[in-house]
Amino acid sequence: MKQPRALKVPLAATISAALMATLLPLAPANAAPTATSTTEIAQTVSVDSAVQIAAKKIQRNPSKTDVFVNKKYPLSPKKYAPKTVAVKGTNVRLKSSAATAYSKMVKAAAKDGVHIRAVSGYRSYARQAELYNYYTRIYGQSYASKISAVPGTSEHQTGLAIDVGNRNSECGLQACFANTPVGKWVAKNAHKYGFILRYPKGQESVTGYSYEPWHFRYLGTSLAKSYKNSGAKTLEAYYGVAGSKSKDTSTKKSMGTAKTTANLNMRSGAGTNNRVLLTIPRGKSVQLTGSKKSGWYEVRYSSKTGWVSGKYLSNVSMPSTPKKKESSKDNKSKSTQAKSAKTTANLNMRAGVGTGHRVVLTIPRGKQVTITGSKKSGWYPVKYSGKSGWVSGQYLNNFSNSAPKSNSQKQKSSPKSSTKKTVANLNMRSGAGTNHRVVLTIPKGKKVTLTGSKKSGWYKVKYSSKTGWVSGKYLR
Repeated sequence: MKQPRALKVPLAATISAALMATLLPLAPANAAPTATSTTEIAQTVSVDSAVQIAAKKIQRNPSKTDVFVNKKYPLSPKKYAPKTVAVKGTNVRLKSSAATAYSKMVKAAAKDGVHIRAVSGYRSYARQAELYNYYTRIYGQSYASKISAVPGTSEHQTGLAIDVGNRNSECGLQACFANTPVGKWVAKNAHKYGFILRYPKGQESVTGYSYEPWHFRYLGTSLAKSYKNSGAKTLEAYYGVAGSKSKDTSTKKSMGTAKTTANLNMRSGAGTNNRVLLTIPRGKSVQLTGSKKSGWYEVRYSSKTGWVSGKYLSNVSMPSTPKKKESSKDNKSKSTQAKSAKTTANLNMRAGVGTGHRVVLTIPRGKQVTITGSKKSGWYPVKYSGKSGWVSGQYLNNFSNSAPKSNSQKQKSSPKSSTKKTVANLNMRSGAGTNHRVVLTIPKGKKVTLTGSKKSGWYKVKYSSKTGWVSGKYLR
């Protein structure tokens, strides 16, 4: 669907200003309060026209620079293929406008002593399908969908998205990239060249993807600067389609609702001296959290929570005694006191709380881990295969108050295993054959425990807490 550009609507802006003059104050809504005016109505004409257009219509034409695409807004046609050019000095391809803007950004960064490297750009529908299917096989669909797009819903397919990195590949495609020279520079300056950070930290429930400080989307300088100045944390919030999780929505609805009587600023606190989080359009329904202070209500709208002036709310409905959900408390207590849990995906154990820490090992899906302490910011301290570290609680279930059986306990109930000795440095593989990946290399002269399985001359063995397959030619 074709959408007019922001600079082509002076008449609309004029009409809007004339119509709103009877309702809105002369002072901008973002101005500091004065003795004569403390209004919290957002003045439409003071907002960049691109914001107003975006709020009314989302660009769906994949050939347009401002096309919006995510999990819920797939490309149409889904196998859309743009015309692309190679980014100067690389094999990465982008649409011409994005490639030109990227080159300008690289030159500007170089002047500041920062050297940006293009890692990945345009991907075809077929290539995206290969990647998504690969991650699904490795991690399971639930986790794969957080780090890779379903083909037909990827920004990379538009030719307008690029993954960037450091010239020395430091923290490549990792959360710690944000703290590297390139990561810091692009986060601060990319919008000046038409790019925005697309999947920011803490917005996973809105974007549907894990934090990616390396992924930038080209929107054009006008729209990128407008987005930056709006204060929106995601493109979804900017376009008003952020949504919220159903369980959160039901909780907030039970506390009450109200309707805005004007374009209304949501602020970080009760009062006009607090910063504006977003502007709620006139006539929209907001969810009341139950908190009220000096005539201001704490509300939730478009996945954001903040404060609005009660003067511009109507149909306020808020029960005096909100119902308390005991089930969430019980569940929290259960997971807090648990001694073990099971992984729901191939899960990285990290050296600390958060994806910015190094990976200690990857725990296979469906394995039981021992919980060694208290939860912190949604992460659990666990022990698995002789290693200790932290894992995300999002990928744990079947919490139990009993600890997993120790190796000694398991061995008591199992038949006595036989052993053999290696006659050479021997690769343990994930399957019976040299086409399977190497799990580890067993030094010459070491004893291995046979599990009882044999296949095509290969034995399934256990060594150094790992289990895999080795060739029987090198066992005695």
